[in-house]
Amino acid sequence: MLKEVGASGQISLGKKYAGQLFEVQTAPDGTITLMPVKVVPAPLTAQEEPARYAAAAGTADGWLTPERLARRAAAAARSPAEMEAARTQWEEENKEAIEAMNQRMANIGSTGRRIHEWSSQHATEIDQYNAWAEQREPYSQRVRRWRAEQQK
Repeated sequence: MLKEVGASGQISLGKKYAGQLFEVQTAPDGTITLMPVKVVPAPLTAQEEPARYAAAAGTADGWLTPERLARRAAAAARSPAEMEAARTQWEEENKEAIEAMNQRMANIGSTGRRIHEWSSQHATEIDQYNAWAEQREPYSQRVRRWRAEQQK
């Protein structure tokens, strides 16, 4: 059987081989051999087995490492006063970024506000377009009507 390599450098073996893995062996003379293979995963290490830790901790997502579980437990154990202190500390550390974002919002506004302003400024054109669009028949309906007329 001859197979041609396409412009993207690929060949198609057919649906019979869909999803299978092949080892590509290239000989010095340019011969290419495809060998079907089965991959057996290596045993997972503790770092690669997050589901075991999550199951032990009773979490639902199954992807939490012991470190993340410890951070979540510590956060859940904080008192309201500790939470407020952490929030205040974060706010102080990010004060410049918060002020810059507030200034940006004051200058350009939110996306919703800009859309509302634009649509208010262009209300006449929008109404004209909507009136025009209501009178137009969608292309698919025009084609159906034309085909029905052709069959008569």
